[in-house]
Amino acid sequence: MSGLVIGIGLIAAVLLVSALASGLIERAPLSFPMIFLGLGLLLGGNGLGVLHLDAHDPLIETVAIVSLSLVLFLDAVNLQIDELRSDWYVPALALGPGTLLIIAGVALAAALLAGTTPLQSLLLGAILASTDPVVLRDIVRDERIPRSVRRALGIEAGMNDIVVLPIVLILIALLQEPLGGALAWIIFLAKLLLLSPAVGMLVGGGGAWLMGKADERWGMRRGYRALYGIGLVLAAYAAGQMVQGDGFLAAYFGGLAVTLFNVSLCECFLEYGEVTAEMAMLLAFVLFGAVLSTLLVTVPILPALALAVIVIGLVRPLGLGLVLRRARMSNTARSFIGWFGPRGLSSLLLALLAVQAGVAGAEYLMALTGAVVLVS
Repeated sequence: MSGLVIGIGLIAAVLLVSALASGLIERAPLSFPMIFLGLGLLLGGNGLGVLHLDAHDPLIETVAIVSLSLVLFLDAVNLQIDELRSDWYVPALALGPGTLLIIAGVALAAALLAGTTPLQSLLLGAILASTDPVVLRDIVRDERIPRSVRRALGIEAGMNDIVVLPIVLILIALLQEPLGGALAWIIFLAKLLLLSPAVGMLVGGGGAWLMGKADERWGMRRGYRALYGIGLVLAAYAAGQMVQGDGFLAAYFGGLAVTLFNVSLCECFLEYGEVTAEMAMLLAFVLFGAVLSTLLVTVPILPALALAVIVIGLVRPLGLGLVLRRARMSNTARSFIGWFGPRGLSSLLLALLAVQAGVAGAEYLMALTGAVVLVS
């Protein structure tokens, strides 16, 4: 059977299964990431052998780029600036010192248990410090959980990648061939931290403004306004890459420009964008499952499981418990916030960036990331 037919069948399975099972999943102690990651493991090389993928496959690269760009853009668009202004203390602690403590804790555990080098350990720490907005979605919508806790987790999930992503990209650069002297590093950091956000804000803010003017003057059909929004996400990513910066940072700041400049995108885009992102993410879980099916056998099982338990049960809860000890919240709320961490797609996508960059030992790091994600 051709790869095209398998790909079409896979997309069809994702759409049909997710739609049919949506009501059941809402009432069951399961989630779509669990189901589709498991499906990928089953179909992978060490399962039924239907999907033979490695981490360098163009298909998984394409799906990963679309998924992460959409997630970052939508996270920024949905960011509640008013809530952030009124209740910034807990998210700031979690995103700042909390993230650094988690990176350091994971790096120490990885060096001791997995035998990674110091830079590889820090990279793995940054990868596993990413809080996944996909898995947290059900939590932040659950009104049984106090609003302050949901708001803190929602803001962290929406902004965590923008803190972790530059750290990951800088560590990847350090693990690749040396850039050269101080001037080369200044240029690299300027493109990464200044040019990419600037280009993203220009594309996002300018593109949304242009759509508003065109809609006001000529009128735009609802469906095309939704498609325009998807095009805006991809344009921001492409612009960031074309200026030799980072497309993912550009995509995030493109969405942030829409929020900061109070430029209105069609509600239909938010609906369509969420659905498109959901489909891309579920497909990505299947593909990552197939990749992990062959990668996981390359890591020693006991150290990988021990690392997963330490990351999930100790590093994040203790790190956030330490930085949130002065926050006005109950111990239960503090523990609840500390419990949620590297649960899914974001960490796998960040690990894939290292593989695609050709970092030495990147596939080993991705296998360790997969082990932690599976356990969590």
